[in-house]
Amino acid sequence: MRDVYTSFTGASAAWHQLEMIANNISNANTQGYREQRQHFELVGETSVKTAGTVFNRQDGDLIGDNVPSHLALRGDGFFALGDGTATRDGGFRMDGEGQLVTADGTTVLTDAGPVQLDPRERFTVAADGVVTGETSGEVGKLKIVQLTNGVPLGGGRWSGTQTPIEGFSIVQGAREGSNVDAMRAMVELIEASRYFDAQEKVMKTSDDMQGRLNQIKG
Repeated sequence: MRDVYTSFTGASAAWHQLEMIANNISNANTQGYREQRQHFELVGETSVKTAGTVFNRQDGDLIGDNVPSHLALRGDGFFALGDGTATRDGGFRMDGEGQLVTADGTTVLTDAGPVQLDPRERFTVAADGVVTGETSGEVGKLKIVQLTNGVPLGGGRWSGTQTPIEGFSIVQGAREGSNVDAMRAMVELIEASRYFDAQEKVMKTSDDMQGRLNQIKG
């Protein structure tokens, strides 16, 4: 039974790893996606279990498209949004009221509130996040935050405790791609699958041996 338990915990950890890697691969083309990495810890001398998830903080590829409302964040942090969430996906647009918003209409925040411009005016976003309208002048500095206990919500949104940070830079007219290395992820998927299969075979062998032992005892 000890052998079965050891193999079961190993197979369970491998299954979690398979699910996470598969999710990373499926988001290899998702704007601003941050790759998830599974941590493991040793239980006793032979068993392992999952010990939490961390996220790859490396920047994704820079994808230039010359759309003025599209912003790519370089360095750590997230764009703070009006609904209390945050995102790395800078595929923003200007709505009819002159506010910079996400694809679903959530406002993008500066240190003074939502970005508010004349809907028809041109604007620039400096590397430090300062937004300046052609006629409105400077309207604020984009609120870039660090997340404590950040949790992905799907759709490029994150929740967590927000703390304003510095040390970032913003590129206007571009978006950040996913930071998933698809080729490496495929290799990891194969390795995790083989490990899961191996643990499954050990469980079956242990079960067969236990059955034969019971027959002998009987």
